[in-house]
Amino acid sequence: MLTGLVFLKTVTKSRSILYIFDSSSGAIDPKQPSGLGPEAFVEPGAPLVQDALSNASQIIDSVTKSEIQPHVGYMKELGLDFGWGPTAFLQWSLENVHVYLETPWWATLAITTFAIRLVLFGLHTGAADNAGRMATIQPHLKDIKKRLDEAKETRNMADMMRGGEEMRQVYAVAGVKMWKNLLPFVQIPLAFGMFRLTKNMASLPLPGLDIGGVLWFQDLTVSDPYFLLPILTGTAAFAMFKLSRATGGASGLPGWVLPIFQWVLPIISSLVMCFWPAVMQIGFAWSAILTLFQTYVFTLPWFRRLLRIHPMPRRPSPVSQHRTGAMTIPTTARTRSQGPEAPAQGLLAGATSRFKKLVAENQPQPSGGRTKAQIAEAKKYEEKRTREIKRDKQLAEQERLRKRSEKKGY
Repeated sequence: MLTGLVFLKTVTKSRSILYIFDSSSGAIDPKQPSGLGPEAFVEPGAPLVQDALSNASQIIDSVTKSEIQPHVGYMKELGLDFGWGPTAFLQWSLENVHVYLETPWWATLAITTFAIRLVLFGLHTGAADNAGRMATIQPHLKDIKKRLDEAKETRNMADMMRGGEEMRQVYAVAGVKMWKNLLPFVQIPLAFGMFRLTKNMASLPLPGLDIGGVLWFQDLTVSDPYFLLPILTGTAAFAMFKLSRATGGASGLPGWVLPIFQWVLPIISSLVMCFWPAVMQIGFAWSAILTLFQTYVFTLPWFRRLLRIHPMPRRPSPVSQHRTGAMTIPTTARTRSQGPEAPAQGLLAGATSRFKKLVAENQPQPSGGRTKAQIAEAKKYEEKRTREIKRDKQLAEQERLRKRSEKKGY
């Protein structure tokens, strides 16, 4: 069957000859076929010759790509060269999994994504431990922040410095390190690299990608015809943000940010993904499912104990709320006593020891708001602390006067 004509110039400068490409044999016949007379010889640049050349080139490229055997580095040979960086690393990873495990492309993407998540799991455990500590001290930080806001309004520099020192002391005693919250963001360059790589794989298209799918998305070079993969991705993201919000994992975020993460981002991501090639959709869908699973296991107390991750605070009961209402916050003020359990031990010593004990025992913390009993008890404590500070100042002044008198010889 005659499917294409290739045009080549002969040694005679006046005419060109048409060579016949037979798709059944996959070869070009260099001889002039029988039945073609002088009319088969046409001038260079004729429309018929140009069309034949274009069609034949496409057929030859298709035959060549289908005959390429997958091996490490064959993506680069086909034109997918990203130099070095996250995209090149992901290309190398996908090729190794696809070549050595001989898996279809949908399974190659799933295995590679899971392996990368496993490597980065240690960073996520560090962030989860920090989130647990932050959630534990969050109710007490609210009191400090409230006093800081009041000090800023009155421009009281002494109270502002005292409040900042109190916050640093709380972080230090609880073992909170703010830089650990940034550890999960390491995966952002990898996510962009996966987006860039899979997009170019579908645009090429990479040989075997059109039959590398499964279930209803067999062809990975076209989008999911039923839009189920984008919907699955958005649903997993919504469930992940909701779970984080319910367990207090996002307690450090402003209140107006949480609804955006929970509702707006999943909807936008699903709509954007609708017309992506399935090779891109399945990669991001699988990543969203793994993120949801990871968020869920971090909420399990036995799992956190197994990995020695700081436990999340339990939901408070009325009894626990009353017990933690008089929580002692580390302070820069020098006091003689911090309650019946903490006699005078120097600057911050008594308050620090009590706060360490509370963190170690993981006392349940209130999720929001304080009862009247808590407010009254906190007010009583503040009044007591004010009296103690005043008394310390008086004693210090008396001691200064005494030393001054002794120096003068009175």
